[in-house]
Amino acid sequence: MERTAGDAVVQTGEAALHGGRKLAQKAARQCRELVKAKQKNTTVKTSETKLSERAQADSSHPAIRERQGSLPARKAAAATQRPHSPQKAAKTAPNTIRGVTESRRGIKTAQAAIQADRAATAQTAQMTARSRQMVRQAAETLQKASAAVKSAIRWAVESLKALITAAAAAGSVALLVVLLVCMIALVAGSAYGIFFAGESPGEGAMTAQEAVALLTEEYRDRLEEISQTVPHDREELTANDDVYYIQWQNVLAVFSAATAGDANGMSVSFIEESQLDALRQTMWDMNEITYFTYTEEIEVPVENPPDDEKEEPQTRTVTRTVLVISLEHKTPEEMRQEYPMTSRQEESLTLLCDPDTEQLWGELLGGFAAGSLDGEILTPGGSFDGGSLQWPLPVAGSITSPFGYRTDPITGEVSYHTGTDIAAPNGTPILAAADGTVVTANGVDSWGGSYGYYVKLDHGNGLQTLYAHCSSICVATGQQVQAGQVIGYVGHTGRATGDHLHFEVYENGQRTDAMRQFS
Repeated sequence: MERTAGDAVVQTGEAALHGGRKLAQKAARQCRELVKAKQKNTTVKTSETKLSERAQADSSHPAIRERQGSLPARKAAAATQRPHSPQKAAKTAPNTIRGVTESRRGIKTAQAAIQADRAATAQTAQMTARSRQMVRQAAETLQKASAAVKSAIRWAVESLKALITAAAAAGSVALLVVLLVCMIALVAGSAYGIFFAGESPGEGAMTAQEAVALLTEEYRDRLEEISQTVPHDREELTANDDVYYIQWQNVLAVFSAATAGDANGMSVSFIEESQLDALRQTMWDMNEITYFTYTEEIEVPVENPPDDEKEEPQTRTVTRTVLVISLEHKTPEEMRQEYPMTSRQEESLTLLCDPDTEQLWGELLGGFAAGSLDGEILTPGGSFDGGSLQWPLPVAGSITSPFGYRTDPITGEVSYHTGTDIAAPNGTPILAAADGTVVTANGVDSWGGSYGYYVKLDHGNGLQTLYAHCSSICVATGQQVQAGQVIGYVGHTGRATGDHLHFEVYENGQRTDAMRQFS
């Protein structure tokens, strides 16, 4: 492990040190406090020993023994001895008083030393407890991480657990810091270093979240450019996998495996300018945009028909141009063919695409709510009475935009609205409208094809619901949820002008008015 960690440190450089700097500084402070406490304890014990020796020496002196004797003994001795003269007694009195005062001071000093020793002992015990707690937390963190990185670092985790146990038994905080820094270097120097890219090491580099935000904006600009330059009356967005967002977990997995897994690989624990170009190329290779137009004929009502024809509705046939923007998403498996990979790179790609990593990707890119109300069941708000569905918020909210044709709040033009907008404060929990399975959980692309972060549920029997513009989500693809379970939080990501929930209902693949489900 020492040789492997050494190689990883050379590859990782400043990134690994930056990743462990805060932990090292904290542990170093604790270590210094522990050393000071032990030094203070040693000093107190030394003072106490000297005081004890002094007391023993003083007790051997005749005058001290006489002062330490019992009152009856002193009286008996006084009766058999020649009485002192008043003058001699007056001279002896100050010495006796000083002796008593010194004895009292000695007792107070001893008591203070004992109290200081107890305080030092308590502080040492507290530092030891903190060290053990730190070891337990590190072990728990590594245990959680092992589920994501699987067998590739299983041997390192097991080795580190054994060493952490040894460090805990020895009570060495410094050793623990060294082990953790080596572990950080080991993982950060591999393709898994992308999970450390949550904090930029300095000027000239960026975090994964910053890089993704920049490239997502470029992707969105391309979609808007097509929409604005191609004449059309209506627009449709389609995708080969029914997903309208960039699956950044797949893009970053391919990028990380290809970059860090190469023979002359680079660290991916932060994104440099040269790496940004490679990440951009991977994004476009995996997310192709094409478009085409077609015409359709529809019947629309006749405006201001003649008076003699008002008894029956009059319609006319209108030809409209439809712009279809098609998103072609490629999977990591398909990219194995386009990006020839070594066995090491393929192994890294397989592990990075494991379903267990979905939450890690969401936390890295900011769309997953860690420590949220995931799993909690809340009561729907308002007085809406639903049939197969229940109200998707714990508050009534207010409907700001219904399903169907409306005046677009951004463009000011009449357009077709595919869902129902319900205004609610930012961070309001979003509830599953019925029992179901999560089929889409976008916590990685804040644009999300204009939906922002969104969740789609399948309730069976051809019924599906979609919840868009979330500030964050707290469920994963394939997860089973119950009616009223918290699945996300209200926000305004994607194409939105304010905080609200965009709620869609699908029946047999066709969008329908969600409000028809409630009375």
